[in-house]
Amino acid sequence: MSAVDDRRKRFDIYFDCIFGGSLSTIAIIIIIVHANQNVIQNPIGFYSGLGFWIFILIGSLYLIYVGIHTYFLEKKYPEGIPTKKPVRAPII
Repeated sequence: MSAVDDRRKRFDIYFDCIFGGSLSTIAIIIIIVHANQNVIQNPIGFYSGLGFWIFILIGSLYLIYVGIHTYFLEKKYPEGIPTKKPVRAPII
């Protein structure tokens, strides 16, 4: 594995964490502002907008999880993540 591949993997991991964190922050701010409206004139629009931003928040938290999980897998298996168990002959 070359240095370029290592840099690319680290960039992907950091991108997941930074993008997920900034998206989570934006979603939390908009949820708080959206939920603190004094007058709800259109309940369907209110709940659909609130649901959309909650969905975005959950997606961004998943993105952060993927970045952190990949980082720890890379630390645990520096030579590569094992994908399969060794094949054994069937017992007859």
